[in-house]
Amino acid sequence: MTNRNGYLQRVMYDPPIECGDFPFNLSILSDLDQLVFDQPITFFIGENGTGKSTIMELLAGLMEMNLEGGSRNQIFSTYEEGSGLIEACRPVRYPNHPRSNYFYRAESFYNLMTNLEETGSPVFDQSLHEYSRGESFYELLSKRFFGNGFYLLDEPETGLSLSTQLKVMVLLKELTEKNAQFIIATHSPILLFFPEAKIYEFTEESIRESKLEDTKLYQEWAMIFERKDYFFEKLFSE
Repeated sequence: MTNRNGYLQRVMYDPPIECGDFPFNLSILSDLDQLVFDQPITFFIGENGTGKSTIMELLAGLMEMNLEGGSRNQIFSTYEEGSGLIEACRPVRYPNHPRSNYFYRAESFYNLMTNLEETGSPVFDQSLHEYSRGESFYELLSKRFFGNGFYLLDEPETGLSLSTQLKVMVLLKELTEKNAQFIIATHSPILLFFPEAKIYEFTEESIRESKLEDTKLYQEWAMIFERKDYFFEKLFSE
């Protein structure tokens, strides 16, 4: 299914002359121009430290959202984020304009919940702090995410059981049918089963488009389930 109702199509990168410091020293930036968001859902996968969250933060900045999470209306900040990479890039957008947008960032979700409580968000019946971690994210997704929206999710599976991840997939399906576009960084093999989603796999050297069965994440989980005795014997012997 082609993303004819998308909002972000790709990112153009113009590296500065002096680009030896982080994040400009990331090898994956040479592939940034090759990322095409032409499906309702795009996944970023890869090991920790390969740059997924850096690119998610970049996309949030380019789409004018708060870098620590929330919409463009959230202005809280607990850490001074660098804007150099954002200034070196420009978004290429589809002609559609999103009615809503949101950046869910697992590592700073507590700060976002606190900000929502302090500003008195009318969307929620009670403070998100009163829910469990998984319940608070599901409450956010089900009540704050709408159709005709652009959404970034950085590790949404944090704190979610298998059954809740499946419920999240149902919500994602409903929202994409209402012209929502998602870009999701994840370590969850479950979410990757979303039909017709595009998958970009990050390594320390590059970013490449991949089919589910060809990803390292899928193959490692398959090996654990299919050859668990051998896997753990080998793991502990080393």
